[in-house]
Amino acid sequence: MLLKFKVLFLFLGLSFVETDPMITIDFEDFKNKIETPSEDLRIYNFWATWCLPCIHEMPYFESTVNNSEGTSLVFVSLDDDRRRDRVQAFLEKNEIKTTVWLLSEKEQKDWKRKLKKDWSGAIPATLFVSANGDRHFHTGQLSQEELEGLIEKYQ
Repeated sequence: MLLKFKVLFLFLGLSFVETDPMITIDFEDFKNKIETPSEDLRIYNFWATWCLPCIHEMPYFESTVNNSEGTSLVFVSLDDDRRRDRVQAFLEKNEIKTTVWLLSEKEQKDWKRKLKKDWSGAIPATLFVSANGDRHFHTGQLSQEELEGLIEKYQ
């Protein structure tokens, strides 16, 4: 069925881009992506399918960032990348449209210290990277109001 749509789009001269909102990356990829200059405030929210506070904040993170000019959001999943299908099913069930990075399993035991030396790995946690490259790390669940305040503060 998908192939028929692709052929129809090509026949009509329309572009059809199939995108996967979830990509698996290792720590070096992650580090390079967050260090790449940007004009936007970038927000990286660390979560997992088994973390109820994480799941609770995801919808308003998505809506708040979508309504905040000059901001971008990536959800960074701490789920085991060997269980990619479980994360994909969660995203579909909860209608999450934001890009999700799934950190490669081999890196998970070490990368938390590399990101922030005193971070225990507790989630939810959020990394804000300002346009000038300054990093601000917050551990714990954020309310929508707190998130809006931090976006305003770091932009």
